[in-house]
Amino acid sequence: MSKLEELRVAKGLTQDVIAAYAGIAISTYSQYENGLRSVPLKTAERIAELLGCELSEIFLPQKFTVSKSMDECAEVQDSA
Repeated sequence: MSKLEELRVAKGLTQDVIAAYAGIAISTYSQYENGLRSVPLKTAERIAELLGCELSEIFLPQKFTVSKSMDECAEVQDSA
């Protein structure tokens, strides 16, 4: 179950309700939940608004790697 689906179910909302609120087709919303389609920013904002949460709670991975900036990489390379 995707994070988007988890939040929707926890709020007791149907795909139909969220799709209507976001101004999209139910099939489009379903593709978002299943990771088959990218969500445009404005649509993501509407969905987050309805679910009462931040965009990052829905659309960012729960685990991710933070890489060093190019400046930090250059500093490491210069010191080697």
